[in-house]
Amino acid sequence: MLSRRLFLQAGLGLIPWRRTQPLTMQLDWRLNAQFAGLCVAEAHGEYRRQGLAVTLKPAPPNLDVVKTVASQPHTLGCAEESLILAAQAQGVDVVAIATMLQASPLALMSLPQKGLSQLQQLPGKRVGVHSDGRKALEQVLSQNHIPSDPIDIVTIPYRNKHQRLINGEFDAVQCYALDEPLDFARRLGQSPTVLTFHDYGFDAYSQVIFAPTQLVAKHPQTIKRFLTATFAGWHWAINHPEQTARLLVEQYVEPNYQDLDYQTQSLKIIANYVQNSNQTIGTLNATRWQHSAQQLAQAGLIDTLPPLTTSIDLSLWP
Repeated sequence: MLSRRLFLQAGLGLIPWRRTQPLTMQLDWRLNAQFAGLCVAEAHGEYRRQGLAVTLKPAPPNLDVVKTVASQPHTLGCAEESLILAAQAQGVDVVAIATMLQASPLALMSLPQKGLSQLQQLPGKRVGVHSDGRKALEQVLSQNHIPSDPIDIVTIPYRNKHQRLINGEFDAVQCYALDEPLDFARRLGQSPTVLTFHDYGFDAYSQVIFAPTQLVAKHPQTIKRFLTATFAGWHWAINHPEQTARLLVEQYVEPNYQDLDYQTQSLKIIANYVQNSNQTIGTLNATRWQHSAQQLAQAGLIDTLPPLTTSIDLSLWP
């Protein structure tokens, strides 16, 4: 509620009168350091100062985040670039407007004693991947002229994969480089070796912020204010990792992840993805988006390319 003084100032035109507008941000995973900028923007009042009331909504299991966002009023979301492109190709009317990560965190991790320090060492090994990672791995192997036939690539669920790696069932397993290696090291007492796909040419944006096309068309200023607040939050988060980690542990993350050092180290890794290649944080590049989309289509991660001219909107940020 406005104080009497602020109310009078607004009435005299000394400060702008703005009705608080509700927005929902549908995440594609549970709250953790991966969404630190959003959490900071909420906790520090960045959204409120922009006249917004933003609800951060963690994802339940098996959520189709793109279709969910498209069906909800005043809702934005974040997802991998490939998922947004695939949904657009199927006629889901959403548009990409910004990105939280400038590179994909898809990776493989292995026990240090395996000595897998290069992708070229994979032939003859057994590798466990998730359903969304097989084609990405095959794309990276092909791009680096590494034959996939000598590699035993097995599709596995997320559950128990760390233990299966420890037991020697696999030489390497797919991971999300932002946090899984840290979780693995915390449990095992030693850090795994990590091979990130983007280091081998897998070019894709990650945690892309998107919205229903109609929402962007009708309320562009609202979306701009949301992005301004969100990336103000990200700027603060990556420049104050310890304070941000404490905020996450005290107010946001699930009990199993309320480890201050874990969240701090994860945030330091994430900062490199947010600021990758010294680009302005949050920005999408039309040429790179098109190149990446074509690469994803060649890898079979997208069956059909959507019209790329309407796939992204670069007018809203920065």
